[in-house]
Amino acid sequence: NKVQTSSKHLLSLINDVLDMSKIESGGVMLNRESVSLADQVWQVDSIVHPQARERGQHFEIRLHGIVHEFFVGDAVRLRQVIINLLSNAIKYTPAGGHILFEVSELESEDMDHAVIRFSVKDTGCGMTQEFLEKIFDPFTRAENSTTNKIQGTGLGMAITKKIVDLMGGSIEVRSQPDQGSIFVVTL
Repeated sequence: NKVQTSSKHLLSLINDVLDMSKIESGGVMLNRESVSLADQVWQVDSIVHPQARERGQHFEIRLHGIVHEFFVGDAVRLRQVIINLLSNAIKYTPAGGHILFEVSELESEDMDHAVIRFSVKDTGCGMTQEFLEKIFDPFTRAENSTTNKIQGTGLGMAITKKIVDLMGGSIEVRSQPDQGSIFVVTL
């Protein structure tokens, strides 16, 4: 079990470094394919819900005002962004905590483009204002007694930000220590 866990962690570290390298060198090309929003939510739920349940957390999904189920985009990279945000919420939220994933379609001024907002809200350990200013910098991790016990490269949020930027979207974060965090991605 220890070897398997260590191997998975090492593979995760290598993949993060390779992803970051590809993104920074301009080697990541987004796919333009038909994407079903319902399929994306279902796939995310099937991955994340068991992890939250295993950790004794309450995981909820809410959809608001979805008019367009299908859009053109990169399904794999979209899932990567969402799962990274939800995985962090699970990692940094204690047992009994709550994680809320919301998907909303906002009004769009351009009839050819939908505006979709994904938000991940948790009741986890939260972050200081000082850390929030550098959260999207590569190899950055909060240093405290809670986060030091959790494995990671500090690349997840940097990769997430780069992918959101490639998609022409925005990402915002609000957080306070001991009060949880909320990440909002608008595409």
